[in-house]
Amino acid sequence: MDKFLQGEYDKGISAKSKSEEDENQVKRIGKSKVWNHFKKSQDGKTASCMHCNKVYKTSGNTSNLFDHMKRLHPGISMEEQQKRANTIVPFLFNQYDRDSSRKKLIDNALAVLVSADMQPFSIVEDSGFREFVRVLDPRYTLPSRKTLQHVYMKNIFEDLKTKLFTILDRVNSCAITADLWTSKANESYITATCHFITKDFVLRSVVLATKPLLDDSNHSAQNIASSLRGICDEWNIFDKIAAITTDNANSMIKACEFLQKRHLPCVAHTINLVVQSCLAIDCLQDILLKCKRIVTYFKSSSIALSKFKASQETDIKYSLIQEVPTRWNSAYHMIERILLTNEAISKVLLSTSKAPTPFTADEVAILKDIVQLLSPFDNATKQVSSSTSVTASLIVPIVCGLLHTLDSFRLKLNSFEGIEALNCLVDQVKKRLLGYEKRTFPKMSTLLDPRFKKQGFRSPFNADDGLHALENELAALKTPTEKESDCQQPLFEFVVKNISTLGRTNRVDAIVELQQYMRAAHSPQQTDPLKFWKGAPDDSLLKTTAERLFCVQASSTESERSFSKTGQIISARRASLKAKNVDILSFLNKNMWISNYSINE
Repeated sequence: MDKFLQGEYDKGISAKSKSEEDENQVKRIGKSKVWNHFKKSQDGKTASCMHCNKVYKTSGNTSNLFDHMKRLHPGISMEEQQKRANTIVPFLFNQYDRDSSRKKLIDNALAVLVSADMQPFSIVEDSGFREFVRVLDPRYTLPSRKTLQHVYMKNIFEDLKTKLFTILDRVNSCAITADLWTSKANESYITATCHFITKDFVLRSVVLATKPLLDDSNHSAQNIASSLRGICDEWNIFDKIAAITTDNANSMIKACEFLQKRHLPCVAHTINLVVQSCLAIDCLQDILLKCKRIVTYFKSSSIALSKFKASQETDIKYSLIQEVPTRWNSAYHMIERILLTNEAISKVLLSTSKAPTPFTADEVAILKDIVQLLSPFDNATKQVSSSTSVTASLIVPIVCGLLHTLDSFRLKLNSFEGIEALNCLVDQVKKRLLGYEKRTFPKMSTLLDPRFKKQGFRSPFNADDGLHALENELAALKTPTEKESDCQQPLFEFVVKNISTLGRTNRVDAIVELQQYMRAAHSPQQTDPLKFWKGAPDDSLLKTTAERLFCVQASSTESERSFSKTGQIISARRASLKAKNVDILSFLNKNMWISNYSINE
């Protein structure tokens, strides 16, 4: 019996020792330094990363957890975090609650940073950025990439979209610019921007959408029209569109015909075609080729470039600019920079073996003539490409101004090549740009600009024709209102009606108001036409018409600026972005101003 009791006692001691050993083993596993970065689930089968909320199965070991820390959080030292876990830091810096106003503020700022600076969603996984955020605020925990993308970014997008719906719903008229482009991932998109004038007479621009065409297998006019119509219908603005501005592609022109909307060819594109035609004449090919070779030489040799900058006796050390045919006015900027630094260029080329020959005095004279001729075209391109000021009223005066300026250069040129280039430019302006003076929208816009009126035209006939079109536009805005007759004699009611309508027809009202405006003195050239019409009475027919005309863009550069930024969004780090995410990011990047905009403006 004693032996039996002794055996049972020994078994109990052994079982107890084994239990304690297992418990100690669990404690030892639980103390692994990786658990300073992971939190176990209640069932103990999974663990979530405290840094990025990524969930992993534990499978009885921590190998995959260590692997996660090594791949995604290499900058976090296990040993240091182990030491910090045993200090007072966790007590001083408790993490923000999920509903904390401070956390929401930082989350929103993070989403704005990603959209405004075109950062990839994976920035929240970058070790350097994570450490930067930890130093700024140890209590803040960065969200995961998916949470940032599908929660915070989406919430901001939906809020801005709702607010933009309200803004566009209160707009009477708007204009559209559109363009097609291909991303680095070889996907075709259409970008549409909307331009409108607020109640406070401020010109605003927004990106409506950046989406693939409905049928990505072709770029036909019908496909473009259907895609653009879908975007406009989504925002409920199709009936408010005054005109659509696109490039000179036949498919875009035909698409506007399908949509039955007025089309305005991009003036900046047309100006670029004029300049490119001039640069293509035979007598300029040798000098332009020499310019490109010299620029290439300095850009391909770090030693030559270093000598070039050292030879410049100015505080600012300039670099040379290479011509890119698809970039407007790049040839002008290349030649302008060469003339500015020609002395330093000559010093380096003459002192370097196997270098191109420097420019001769005759070649410099040709380059000076070219710069003089192209300068007004560069200025014109900048003016019609603005998205914050009225450009529709500038088209006719700019074309007229180009012809007058070119004519004044005729006696100032010093080379045969310069004279040939001048003749080519004059012919191209008359061929490609003079037709804008016959278009209804540019004519009416110029007449309603208090700086120009009829004096902004080259042809008085076109000015008179625009005045007649403006009268029709004004007359269509107002409908006659019939008043109830208070005549005591029913037989003479016709007399009362004739008196009430005497001199009060729509066309008469339009002509009277238009004549009063045309007879008034011209405003100074620095006048903002929007501010001028802002001060007009609210019931002014001219004010209503100006609001409709001045929102039309002279160029499609705003949609091009948008897809240029979107091209940076679809970078090497985020080449696999889905189309809906491209749309959201481009929308947020351009339209973030809406968050601070008062709808009552």
